[in-house]
Amino acid sequence: MRWFVHIPVLIAVCVSTLAAEDTVALKKSLVLQHAKIVHANYSDCVAEAKKLQATVRDFLAAPDAAKLDVARKAWIAARRPFLQSEAYRFYAGPIDDPDGPEPLLNAWPLDENFIDAPPGSVDPGIVGNVRAWPQISASLLTKLNLTDGEKNVACGWHAVEFLLWGQDRSATGPGDRQASDYTIAPHAKRRGLFLQACTDLIVQQLADLTDEWAPEDPENYRANYRAVFEEGIDYSVERIVTALIFLSENELAGERLQVAWDTKDQENEHSCFSDTTHQDNVMDATAVQNVWRGVYVRPDGTRLEGAGLRDLCRAVQPDMEPKLTALIDGNVAKATAVPQPFDQAILGDDDQPGRKAVLALITSLEDTGAELRKLARALGIEVPEVPPEDIEG
Repeated sequence: MRWFVHIPVLIAVCVSTLAAEDTVALKKSLVLQHAKIVHANYSDCVAEAKKLQATVRDFLAAPDAAKLDVARKAWIAARRPFLQSEAYRFYAGPIDDPDGPEPLLNAWPLDENFIDAPPGSVDPGIVGNVRAWPQISASLLTKLNLTDGEKNVACGWHAVEFLLWGQDRSATGPGDRQASDYTIAPHAKRRGLFLQACTDLIVQQLADLTDEWAPEDPENYRANYRAVFEEGIDYSVERIVTALIFLSENELAGERLQVAWDTKDQENEHSCFSDTTHQDNVMDATAVQNVWRGVYVRPDGTRLEGAGLRDLCRAVQPDMEPKLTALIDGNVAKATAVPQPFDQAILGDDDQPGRKAVLALITSLEDTGAELRKLARALGIEVPEVPPEDIEG
């Protein structure tokens, strides 16, 4: 009867085994739900970008102020799903691997003169330099993007933004480009070709990203990125956590907010021509919240909900979940609370309400990154100080 002595040990081993199996199953559910959300999100990016593309074509066919306003509103709407997709960056996935389209899609800040310098400038920009670039095309803009300087942005969201709004010289509103820039102004036709080429590129690049995250088609199988992502469970969890850390503390808190807060310079806000940086901040904070909760709400209101990183945190480090949830939800609230327009919120003394609100958001995002790094350690994930070039899967 001495075998009864070993019952507690056997029970402990069984419980431990079951716990490990539950964690593996939860990780798999997290990865599969994440891939589902990513594909839906990029699909929405394409759909909204195509609406922008259509409004730009309509505007260029017969430019007037009303059609320009419609195109601007379509640009703002198309940015909402795209900004939420930024939670899938920072681990050399399809968007920002060495051959990814991120520099062609969302490079900033840009030098407006590189695209379209004012008349009489020594360097007329791409639009005005007919001799150097007689034919404006998508392939030309791709080739010229980021040549001889990181501000030499030739394509992407912010190039389109500049071409729709022009420079923002107002303290109370965005840029005020006139429709006549596309009718009677010097190089009007070339400016239109530039705008159309940029918009077409955005649609194509987003379509390519969507293909990389498409679910397996049994009749036409190919090993796209989603297939690799869904197979490499542990590596993919590592990717998910890494992305949230770098979006929170490096990109949003650092590059997009801290620099603007320090310099008080309108040129350092993310969407300076349209004055929609407030939306950028809210949607990026929402991007982190989506992944944390395993939830994504599509533009039509459809809600995708399943396992999120929060569920994994509850399983392996339950004491950390309440604080992280409070921080991540709080980031959305703090981003929403920053006064609009953002370029005015960063001005004045440090005790001004706008600057205090921006600093509170920066601090909360940095705290979020620090707590996520603790979670990463609990999961056995080593997160570098800077985004990795790649994580093999």
